[in-house]
Amino acid sequence: MCASPAFPRGGPLQLNQSLPVNMRLVRGCRITAFVLSALVFLAGSIVLAGWTFGVPALTTFGARGVAMNPLSASCFLLLAGALLLLLPGADPDTERWAARALATVATAAALVKLATLGSLNGPDAWMFRASIDATAPMNRMAPNSALIMTTLGVSILLLDVELPGGTRPAPLLVLLAMPMTLVVVVGFLFGVQEFYGWGAYLPMSRGSAVAFAGLGLAILAGRVEHGVTRIFVSSGSGGVTARRLLPAAVLLPLVIGYARLRGQRYGLYSAEFGVVIFSLLMVAAFSILVWWTASEAERMHAARADVEVQLQELIRNVPLGIVVLDLDGRAQLCNDAFVELFHYPSSEILGHKVDELIAPQDDEGETASFTSRGSAGENLRRATVRRRRDGELIDVEVFVVPLTLRGRPAGTYGLYRDLTGQRRPS
Repeated sequence: MCASPAFPRGGPLQLNQSLPVNMRLVRGCRITAFVLSALVFLAGSIVLAGWTFGVPALTTFGARGVAMNPLSASCFLLLAGALLLLLPGADPDTERWAARALATVATAAALVKLATLGSLNGPDAWMFRASIDATAPMNRMAPNSALIMTTLGVSILLLDVELPGGTRPAPLLVLLAMPMTLVVVVGFLFGVQEFYGWGAYLPMSRGSAVAFAGLGLAILAGRVEHGVTRIFVSSGSGGVTARRLLPAAVLLPLVIGYARLRGQRYGLYSAEFGVVIFSLLMVAAFSILVWWTASEAERMHAARADVEVQLQELIRNVPLGIVVLDLDGRAQLCNDAFVELFHYPSSEILGHKVDELIAPQDDEGETASFTSRGSAGENLRRATVRRRRDGELIDVEVFVVPLTLRGRPAGTYGLYRDLTGQRRPS
């Protein structure tokens, strides 16, 4: 049991509450989100400039392959701009409204594109029509681009929306879009068109795939301390595990797999040898990662255990009588001062209803009322009378503090100060 004999006045004592986030990591994520959003905004601007001035190299960022469609570039520009407005927190209403307007336009355009798949006259043909029709094949937004764009657009619109229970839909939507984006990126990395194409439709451009990855990561990083992504900046062992293992689980197989494939294509070794090398390297890499993470978690657990022992000793030796009750009023913990004050051995206290042990016979329900009011969330303090094991009545000052466990009522925390021989406070 980990509790502290303090007398909070503003609310219940939180037991086993969520670990705080590491603010240094949160600030780093916010800076990263801002940089990624700015880069996506810049990328969209460069592509539109390329279509405007007829410079094909700008529409493909100098790489071979499909050029980014003007509608895709415009949507990236709008969504990145909306995110840049929302990232600092968007306190002024004008910034929020402007951001929502930008995200709404981009999302609506992507939705219209999804609704007009197969048509050569959709919104992706409204800008620079002569230039995009002159390409072979005619440049149009890829279906997977429209789908991912719609998902990210809705997530930005819902960026600060929180549902009952604390659930935030925005990161969940991004986590739906990121696997689709990862498949496309892997397709480009390994040269497998089936991963970045969509049937007979024009495949997604490389620039779009990278921009989608950057925009999705920016949305997650911009509000990393909320929702399902909070674990990544948690100060606990879960945060350490997530930060070390998840990036490795994504990047290591891709890096090792790519190196293995390139070596095989250059004829350095056979396919069977490549599979064996890939397997051994994965085993070695994840074994090191697991050992490293487990060592850090063990260190953190030992430090937390030391703190718990110190708090236990504090509770045991503090001169105030302390008892922790569950919602039924049964004692879960008591210290030596409580045993000494009421002359009950701990075996007769733990697991029993304390109100029945120490309430005076004529208290007219005051003791039980204190406990029930504490369980309901009240902080109470009063000079009163309680009964010892031998029936003797003693003057005490009672502090009752409600306890919550992960945000839910868990019982009460009672402290008793002996007023015998003292003037009872008014």
